[in-house]
Amino acid sequence: MSLFKTVTTPCPSCSAPNSFDLVHSVNADRRPDLRAQILARSFQEQRCSACGHPFRVEPEFTYVHNGGRLWLAVWPASRLAAWAECEGRSRKAFDTFYGAQASPAAQVIGRELRARVAFGWEATHEKIVVMEAGIDDVTLELAKVTLLREVDGLGPQEDREIRLLGVDAQQRLVLGLFETGSETLLETLTVARALLDEIEAEAEGWQALREQLGEGPFVDLSRLTLATPPVAKAA
Repeated sequence: MSLFKTVTTPCPSCSAPNSFDLVHSVNADRRPDLRAQILARSFQEQRCSACGHPFRVEPEFTYVHNGGRLWLAVWPASRLAAWAECEGRSRKAFDTFYGAQASPAAQVIGRELRARVAFGWEATHEKIVVMEAGIDDVTLELAKVTLLREVDGLGPQEDREIRLLGVDAQQRLVLGLFETGSETLLETLTVARALLDEIEAEAEGWQALREQLGEGPFVDLSRLTLATPPVAKAA
């Protein structure tokens, strides 16, 4: 089921307190309207009751869509530096509800789900788009490596990230360049979807990077570019 908790949060513009229905979990099979809001970038956004300023809280929830074969642990973009810890906690959560610690019936469902971890709204949007487009997300990340190497001016920059926005009518990948961890779109570019096929056809050449990217549910270039932080040990 989809779970919300009413909290009081300050407006980022005027600091006035606002009552806010904060999400904890989304079941997209039962609430397709919430999935639609995420894709429309309007989920968890409201206007301040005092000044009218629109604001959106950072995401931290779980998303499951059996029909889309996706289980997603969503974390705030501000937690990206602690991705290894968040990934570990996400693994445990998945195991509890759909993995080794779950009931036999739940495990059957879990075997059909792709477990993933995302940080921030745009990464969340991307994972849903990727699954619905039938794209292997590891291959997509490898395609981003190709673009960073070959497209002039795009090169690797710590303050920028590439996200898949969608697939157009000509079957081209529509990609957006964003400020890292934000929803600020800097520019868009289109790439033939055939690039994904080319990468998969060159399996041997990409094997090492593919294995690194696929080591856990956090499938993202940041896994390669950020130093692995120490994971806090349980007391």
